[in-house]
Amino acid sequence: MPSKEMKITTLFWIAISGLLLTTIYTIVIMKQGIETKKMINFIYKNNKRTASEDHGKTPSKVK
Repeated sequence: MPSKEMKITTLFWIAISGLLLTTIYTIVIMKQGIETKKMINFIYKNNKRTASEDHGKTPSKVK
């Protein structure tokens, strides 16, 4: 039967490992979110520029 001290030490290291893994996961998710935000801004600006270039043209001339 494991001693009480060993159980506490094991739980401590499990908690530290969980904290480390959670931190790494959060960093990965944040990086993906930043990349997604950049892509959304790029698409938005591209669509806005295209719309301003096409403004005033007749529908037959619009690409």
